[in-house]
Amino acid sequence: MEVVLLEKIKHLGNLGDKVVVKNGYARNYLVPQNKAVLATAKNLVDFEKRRAEFEKAQQSVLESAQERTELLKEIIVEIAGKVGVEGKLFGSVGAADIAQAITEGGIPISKQEIRLPDGPIRQVGEYDIKVHLHQDVDAFVTVQVIAEN
Repeated sequence: MEVVLLEKIKHLGNLGDKVVVKNGYARNYLVPQNKAVLATAKNLVDFEKRRAEFEKAQQSVLESAQERTELLKEIIVEIAGKVGVEGKLFGSVGAADIAQAITEGGIPISKQEIRLPDGPIRQVGEYDIKVHLHQDVDAFVTVQVIAEN
């Protein structure tokens, strides 16, 4: 199925690219999420009329992500948890916990933006966590997991 992308999508293309994707991917993800439209003649004409609007929206999202990156560089997040023998946590610290702690600090972050490649944190210590704010913008946040008193 041929679609026109309405925003940059990693490993697929940039704004305005006409790409061929599997039918289910277009029908179930790209079109309902307003990330693409079917590449019909009418949609192509409509897209060209609104291209500047889409580019401006994409630029504002990128600038917002870059601003949040600057704010994230300056913070260290402390999360307290119950600790057992040898510094192991009872439970774990996941993406939702980290996102909530950052948001309480004044920078809005969703849990989907937190990247934990090794899974949830289960030990006391200091960790550098990747925050994926935009396709082109990643930030790192220092998370300190400490013992609860």
